[in-house]
Amino acid sequence: MQSQGAASPAAGSGNSDGTAQAQALTQAVGDEEFNAAYSEIFGTVIDGYTPGRVALCVTDVTRGRLLAQAAKHAHPAVDLNRLDIFPCRYSEGTLQTAVRGLMAHNRPTIAGFPVYQIGPATDHSGIELRTSQAGRASAALRDYLTSQLGGIAFTVVKGEQAVG
Repeated sequence: MQSQGAASPAAGSGNSDGTAQAQALTQAVGDEEFNAAYSEIFGTVIDGYTPGRVALCVTDVTRGRLLAQAAKHAHPAVDLNRLDIFPCRYSEGTLQTAVRGLMAHNRPTIAGFPVYQIGPATDHSGIELRTSQAGRASAALRDYLTSQLGGIAFTVVKGEQAVG
């Protein structure tokens, strides 16, 4: 188990080697997202960001180490030597609550622009909103998001409407 000070890894930035050990570790660590002791620090877990390794992204690295130990206690066979712990800016719960709040009164648009996809950025550095090219370029949309998200970082990118 290593703690990393660098930016959080991106999912898919490497090739998963598909090892059963890495997959078991991913599952064991992911189970701790629902443990009340760690839910407020849990960002995400990424299998295969580097072949055979698992990334745990948490808002508090020290408590992230405790989370890893809890996963090991619950699943003694997992190999914590495959785990890298990265700091992330926001927990999954914080970002999901913000997204639900935004969408509660804005479906299927925000500030008049279509929402193709919205959710936590892969590295939990904020919220990513996929919208039209006009939405991506809109200062009004950015101003609205700033006013509604209470300081949570966001990015607005051009996306495509889902087919089907």
